[in-house]
Amino acid sequence: MVIKYFIYTALKPYQDIFEILENLMRMEKIMDTNSEYWNFYNDKIPNWFYKMVTMMGLSVFLGFLLILAGSI
Repeated sequence: MVIKYFIYTALKPYQDIFEILENLMRMEKIMDTNSEYWNFYNDKIPNWFYKMVTMMGLSVFLGFLLILAGSI
């Protein structure tokens, strides 16, 4: 109960920002096919996606490696 109160009080100044982000991230807007940038035949995957997946895999691998090294 006390922790819930502190979390609510800490996030109160950011409530407007969270509401704006919530309205921006509605799934209907993301999946909307009426957008001018949406193309059904768009097969090109941006390079940042490959970099992100590679870096996530590397960080998970290093995390497991550190856990393994710490358990020895």
